[in-house]
Amino acid sequence: MKRHRKWLSWFVILAFVLSLLPMKGNVAEATGGTQWCVSTTSDSTIYAGQNIPIGVVDFEFVAEGLKIVIDLNDGVTLADVPENIKIDFRLTSESLERGSPGAYEFKTKSLVDPTHLLIPYASLASYLGVNESVLKSDGFQFNVFLHLDTIVNGETETAYPGDPGTGNPWVRYVTLTVEDCTPPPEVDYGVYTIGFWKNIFNYEKVSFEYGSIVYIQGIAYDVSTLEGQKALSALMTSSPKSMTEEKRLIMQLTAAKINVLLNDPSFLSLELVYKDSGVSTGLTVGELLSGAEVALANKNIDQMKYYQKLLDQFNNGYFVNTLHD
Repeated sequence: MKRHRKWLSWFVILAFVLSLLPMKGNVAEATGGTQWCVSTTSDSTIYAGQNIPIGVVDFEFVAEGLKIVIDLNDGVTLADVPENIKIDFRLTSESLERGSPGAYEFKTKSLVDPTHLLIPYASLASYLGVNESVLKSDGFQFNVFLHLDTIVNGETETAYPGDPGTGNPWVRYVTLTVEDCTPPPEVDYGVYTIGFWKNIFNYEKVSFEYGSIVYIQGIAYDVSTLEGQKALSALMTSSPKSMTEEKRLIMQLTAAKINVLLNDPSFLSLELVYKDSGVSTGLTVGELLSGAEVALANKNIDQMKYYQKLLDQFNNGYFVNTLHD
């Protein structure tokens, strides 16, 4: 067996593989990174026809998803036909019949050996019809049906990995059991309230690494300049007589946008989940800001009150992964 022997000219191989990619799947070079999970099954023999061993397939959970490495024996190649690799992911409660490979959800083509495939966690969860949190839970099981079009001793053969299924030796699949999952590293994003920002302005105490322009109702304010800071400070300061729901929302939105500028752009994709209850708002940070903008544009009082309250909670650090000093 020639497993793990083709490490020469990876860049050439990768370029060739990428040129073969169809729209339905991805062939990728093996990736490193911290593992999310491990699986009880690491590899399985691939059989051509009914019982001719022609190689192995390895399964490994990496940071980006499920890595699958197909490594064929000497003298065995993948057939030069469209979609010569087809994969179906099924819950253990679903049928164990092989079914029609043409109906498998993941399809791609590769003419290199070993072939490295990466199925992102989001895609894998979608194929299985479960949430990513369920997929990454300890003890979760699913079956993998892998169909290969191969050339063995000059003859075209279909091939499948795994032990024979019950009652029919042609039905082969691999069962993966997820174990020892770890969550992604925690990142705390710093946030501050209206009071902090309207008082800190006019002082050169805060630096902005990822941006400097804040847009409020179509007007641009440059946070990096003293003039822009003074203008924003005035925007977030008002007397009780001039306070309206629109004004309250503008003040909270201004503080929130400045908080986003202080952090990595990934902050916008953070899902807002309350720290105390674990209940999700159903919004990301980006969606929260966009919703507030729409409420202002439509001058919808009820929506203004709704987003004003959420923004106030956001600026006070009530959500998971937000840190209020």
